[in-house]
Amino acid sequence: MGTEKHVIRGACVSDARDMHELHARAVDAFCRGHYNDDQMKALLIGRTPEGYLPVIERDEMFVMESDGRMVGFGHATVGEVQALFVDPDQTGRGVGGALLRHAIELAARGHEGPIQLTSTLNAVGFYRAHGFVELEPTELNKHGVALPFVLMEQTRPVALDAYDSMAEAYAAEIEKNPRSIYYERPALLGLLPDVSGRRVLDAGCGPGVMVEWFLTQGADVVGVDGSANMLKLAEQRVGEAPALHVADLEQPMPFLADSSFDVILSSGTLGYIRDWLALFREFSRVLRPGGCVVFSVGHPCSEYTLNETDDYFSTELREYTWRGLGAPIVVPCYRRPFSHMIDAIVRAGFSVERMVEPVPTKEFAEVKPEEYAELMRRPRVLCARVRKPANGA
Repeated sequence: MGTEKHVIRGACVSDARDMHELHARAVDAFCRGHYNDDQMKALLIGRTPEGYLPVIERDEMFVMESDGRMVGFGHATVGEVQALFVDPDQTGRGVGGALLRHAIELAARGHEGPIQLTSTLNAVGFYRAHGFVELEPTELNKHGVALPFVLMEQTRPVALDAYDSMAEAYAAEIEKNPRSIYYERPALLGLLPDVSGRRVLDAGCGPGVMVEWFLTQGADVVGVDGSANMLKLAEQRVGEAPALHVADLEQPMPFLADSSFDVILSSGTLGYIRDWLALFREFSRVLRPGGCVVFSVGHPCSEYTLNETDDYFSTELREYTWRGLGAPIVVPCYRRPFSHMIDAIVRAGFSVERMVEPVPTKEFAEVKPEEYAELMRRPRVLCARVRKPANGA
């Protein structure tokens, strides 16, 4: 995060007073205007530093420090983010997002299903921007004062557990994997327009390899991914310069403004999305007129052959076992016919400009000659560039 050194660690007893003071400052700075005077008093009344001790002793709380000074803290239990507080002086520096990603990681341990939280009214937009959706308004009564909150839930992408578990191994492998470096990536780069000075959305940014590349090209880039673990690695790679959001691409992204991007890249992510029509409509919403989407996906012919399915014309959720990243990892992914792909794109209002069935570069042959020969005969990836009409229709 810039030149400052931010560290997240488990909270200890000696942190209680600093947490108490930061809590009060955060509530005063962020909740005022969303709650009346009586409600503001009720939010803080009766709190003492000692009140944090039982939770600290249960190892449920964590703090973030910057150069030895506490800048935020959080509380997470199994399946639920209980609380996050950020020093008001740290607004806009990525502290809240980093704390939330850590809280989600803790809440997901030993838990199957969505992560939930109860948000103060002022924080709903922040949680939306990190992949949470509102379930229902709720109300707590404290000292006879009704306090409105919003119950929220983070949707779970179909392959979230797999990617969370292999995040570090995947990030290390992608740096040297020939299929990425000498096969898929060159095809995608060949389809991208000049991005210098353009605003780019990396939809499914993973550990941030392409986010980093876009930054070197002078783009203003935003990264979105369903895995908080992957985004932690992306943040380590690129710092706080780009905005990084945890979000399920199966859901709308209200934190992204209409007509705010020139280019969208989605590398290898669309196979984890069931409803392409909804996604491409969302892409159309956030793209400026004339903007384009460049994407790669498993080739429908190879996916059909690999799955040995007897129904090519259905969209099916299948499972693949990935090897070479430590223990074998089962990764669920959707297989669909080519017609379903094109139909969703066209119905969402896009025109198909180019479609590429890439072949590996000669460098691939030097490192993996047998796989190179296979890819020269049988396609594994389909890449495309599709465009939103210039008139914005």
